Amino acid sequence: MKISESIVNNLLIEVDSLTCRIRGIKHSYKTTFNEGLRERLIEENKNIFERIKEINKVSNFLMERSKEKISLSALLEERSRRTLDEIKTENNLFFL
Repeated sequence: MKISESIVNNLLIEVDSLTCRIRGIKHSYKTTFNEGLRERLIEENKNIFERIKEINKVSNFLMERSKEKISLSALLEERSRRTLDEIKTENNLFFL
């Protein structure tokens, strides 16, 4: 099965963008005292986490179908997995 590299590349760009957004959310959460904003930041963090989980599922599916060990799909899988790990390890920030 031939995988479209442009789709995988777009997903990589999206994961990078979402990772930067997560870091921005964490910084904003630390610096604000507005409860309404904090609730919105927590909700946005959850939505981004869910989107990255979806991308990770797609990347796992692509890796199962791929015969190559080194590919854009492998990079997408690794990047999304690392981002999920980063979110999980720093998730306690929102419950201070």
